[in-house]
Parts: sequence; structure tokens; C-alpha cells
Amino acid sequence: MKRIQRLLQRAAKAPLYRKKFAGLKPRAVRDLRSFSATIPPTRLEELAAEKLKGAASLSPRLCVGRGPRAIFQLEYDTQPALYLALDRADLRGYAQVLAHCWSLVGLRKGDRVAIFDYGTSPLSYLAASSFTPYLDRGTADLLGCLPVCNDGVANMSPRAVEILRYVRPRVFFIRHDCLHALTMEVERQALRLADYTQALVAAENESLLSDEERRSFEKRLGVPIYRLLRIDAAMFLAMECPRCRLLHCRRDAYFVETLAEGDGAAENPLVVTNWFAGTSPTVRYLSQVRGSIEPSGCPSGPKDLRIAV
Repeated sequence: MKRIQRLLQRAAKAPLYRKKFAGLKPRAVRDLRSFSATIPPTRLEELAAEKLKGAASLSPRLCVGRGPRAIFQLEYDTQPALYLALDRADLRGYAQVLAHCWSLVGLRKGDRVAIFDYGTSPLSYLAASSFTPYLDRGTADLLGCLPVCNDGVANMSPRAVEILRYVRPRVFFIRHDCLHALTMEVERQALRLADYTQALVAAENESLLSDEERRSFEKRLGVPIYRLLRIDAAMFLAMECPRCRLLHCRRDAYFVETLAEGDGAAENPLVVTNWFAGTSPTVRYLSQVRGSIEPSGCPSGPKDLRIAV
């Protein structure tokens, strides 16, 4: 309840939530069940439609009195464009979540990591303090890894292959929409990818490789491929566990629900609440990802929240 109360107090300082919470009686929210029943979900269309006045108002979720240190444009096809504002504490919490994802795929101190994604992707800007101002300790700093980043544009796949050749990262993170181009380049050069890396991680914002696509790429590349789910509007990251093959996320960082749509489907849209985001709070964001919440208990993360997508 303290966590919920802190979140609602922060969010009430943002224009969007101040409007959504109008008429809300604090006593109506007694626990997580009543939190879900009382607080309406926030849709992407609401974030895009909110009109704000003033040059400093880059986000309808920007809290009054919270000066952002970093602002990133989000990868959504909306007009106007969406932005995420973060301060030092937000960057710190987000980097710790990504460190948990890296740990799940076995990354440890001394390992080299390659990232083939845009600079505005959290996989890139959270990787190291040297990449992003006001990020005190990036994910690589927290784990003691060496990160190498390259822009994630499909026609730069030859450069990505050169990074694999010379850096030989233990894990290679790539945007999943660049995976086909990388595979074509690896096949053109007749490389045995297992000589250069142990695994690939395919990531995308509010999207995932299908099982069929993953199996096809694994067969062609000869290395395992794991999936990382980004929901950037909610500062959410969940990593596919090599052991149980479900997505893991930190329970102390997020509250994840599914929104039943009344059609009896086994998988429903994921609704994400972020506990650590202070400058741009996320309260029950309705994502475009469908899934189901599974019981905890995987040995790789016994306390983790597990999601099947």
C-alpha cells in the first residue's frame, strides 16, 4: 500500500493523471485488486492525444517539480511524437532492470557485450555511464562487462558482422527487425556464428519474434536466440529465460496484469505499472502485447514475475 500511495501521489502531479484521477477517492484503493479495479488503464492514444501548453511540457506524464536530466523520443508511430523524461533515479532504476536481463542470459564480470540498436533504445543508452550523461552506473558498469554499441540500421549489417568478428561478444543484442539482414550477411560471408558469440538476443518495442521465426533464425545462424520485450512507454524490460523460456521481470520494479477482453482468449493485453519511474510515472499502461501471467518459481529467478507471450 505504501508503494501504491507513493505512486499515486507522484502521478497526481502530472497533467494526464491529474485529469484521470479526478474524483478518485483515495480510500477506494485498498490493495492491488482495488487498485486495478479503480484506476482506469492508460492507452497509447491518450498519451499521443494529450495537448499540453508550454515549451517544457514534452510529456503528459511529466511531473510538476521533477526536472528531467535526460529526454528520449520513444519509438512509436504517433503524432505528435512521444517522449520519456528521466532523472538520475529513473536512469539508475532502469539500468538495474536491464542488468537483471543481462544476468538471466549469463553475462558476468569481464564478459564482452555487443549491442546493435538505435541510440534512443534503452538497450543502448542504459548500457554504460560513458554513453549517457547523468547515468551514474550503466548496466555494464553494474556487472563489470565491456559493451560495444553500433547503430541498429539494417544496411549496416556488414559492420555488425565485423563487430562480431573482432569483439567476439559473449552475447549479441540486436533489434529483431535487423535480424534478417544480419542473417543474410552472415550467410553471404559463410561464417559459423558460434565461433564468435554464444547467443543472440532479439529485442523490439512492444513486439516479439514468434516461435516459428526464432526457430528459423536459430537454424540458419547456429546459435540460440532469446527474446527481450521492451515496452518503452512504461520503461519495461523482460528477458526470456534460457531455462524456462518464459519472460522474466523484476517484481519489485513492475506490477503486471492482463486486461480480460471478454472473448475468452487465453492471452490478453498486458497492463504495466512501473514502481520506480518518478519523472514520467506509468500507472496501468495498456500495452499492445498479449500474454498471460505464470506462477513464479523458476530456479533462475525464483522471485521474478514470469510472463508467457
